[in-house]
Amino acid sequence: MSSSLLPLLSLFFPSSLSAVVTGQSSASPSNSSTVYDILQEYNLPHGILPDTVKSFSVASNGYFVIDLYGECYIDFKYVVYYAPRVSSFLVYGSISNLVGVQIRSFLIWYGVSYIKVDLPYSDFVYIQFG
Repeated sequence: MSSSLLPLLSLFFPSSLSAVVTGQSSASPSNSSTVYDILQEYNLPHGILPDTVKSFSVASNGYFVIDLYGECYIDFKYVVYYAPRVSSFLVYGSISNLVGVQIRSFLIWYGVSYIKVDLPYSDFVYIQFG
């Protein structure tokens, strides 16, 4: 199984991704009220998640679970699929062990396993899939 790192500039310009989350974090670093606040605390752009987040939780070890109102597709430079439940581990500047997200490249769907941003912050998001 091969993997690629794909820089996606368009993830940083989510003009319609600003919905308020109905759930609260169970163990967030600073009691943030939305999932997008949590992403910001981890230096991640809020555009990496769709605006259909119903609830979320973050454990003290960084385990992150997001429930959406249903599956969805977002067309960035590539089409990205989000399952109704997405889980991962959050670390400052990255998301690892991602489950429930796929990206389509040339009619083939690949599971996304890792998302990373440059530190210090730049205009690139790197997505590892394979």
